[in-house]
Amino acid sequence: MTKSPSLLIGVLCGISANLVWGLAFLIPVLLPTSDSVALALGRYLCFGVVSVGIMIFTRGAGMRGLDRKVWLTALAFAFAGHLGYYFFLVQGITHAGSPISTVIIGTLPVTVALTGNWVRKEFPFSRLLLPLGFITVGLVLVNLKEVDWGTAFSGHTGTTWVIGIASTLTALGLWTWYAVANANFLRRHPEISSYNWSTLMGVCALALSLVALPVATVSGGIHIDRAGIFPIIIGSLVLGVLVSWVGTVLWNRSSGLVPISIAGQLAVVQMISGLIYVFVWSRHMPPALELVGIALLIGGVLLAIQRTRKGRAEAEVKLAEKAELAS
Repeated sequence: MTKSPSLLIGVLCGISANLVWGLAFLIPVLLPTSDSVALALGRYLCFGVVSVGIMIFTRGAGMRGLDRKVWLTALAFAFAGHLGYYFFLVQGITHAGSPISTVIIGTLPVTVALTGNWVRKEFPFSRLLLPLGFITVGLVLVNLKEVDWGTAFSGHTGTTWVIGIASTLTALGLWTWYAVANANFLRRHPEISSYNWSTLMGVCALALSLVALPVATVSGGIHIDRAGIFPIIIGSLVLGVLVSWVGTVLWNRSSGLVPISIAGQLAVVQMISGLIYVFVWSRHMPPALELVGIALLIGGVLLAIQRTRKGRAEAEVKLAEKAELAS
């Protein structure tokens, strides 16, 4: 059985999107003294400005005639998949600590895969158990080595702990919903290209950023000195243009072609690529246990793709048999 071209293209786009998103792990390492809130707002401001520029340059080609419901959907996705997700993640890290928040948010590949398959019922859940088992064990092994468990439970009261866990779970829920709902939307609206849909979300992200910017400034959430402005600008450009706009275009393309249960599992590439980028930059070789975890993550995704192809082949054979019987 030959590979389905659309599935292959979708998988390649999903992998490429997550390779680009992995840069979000590296930029804070390259700019350790930069304010994280300023960097995040700068990222989405750049994402939005580039999107508005594209709309003006193309004169809204492919986006004319889109009704209010489409724009409201883009606004909701810009919040859930971008600004809102990041806001609640930062709150989780602030109140509960980075180790616990990292573990919770690291389950995204599993939650997206399970939720996507529950909503669309693309495969029997039994077909996903083994790949997801590989991914889960891989996530555990990676987190065992990457997370500083010595500081995981220190410096947090009961109240801040609850706020932090709730915030991180909210971030997890938002991005899970975004991934599944975005894939369903794109399949219902094939007339909207992944390119235009990313641009629309970017325009909405700009609107949200312009609302968040004065709030963050007045509340004292942004701390930038003159020496730190240039690194923030460079980091924001890379994150806004490459990570957010290009990454979203690739992810949208993948979401329209790949079963969401598989697209969700491709999210492990983001974690793997992010770790590799940091390892290369710091010239640090990961320990053996973490390499095993990474191997399990990759193996789980490959197994899921293989089982997807097998499922499609079986479905095509059944359809052919029915057609022969009908004739």
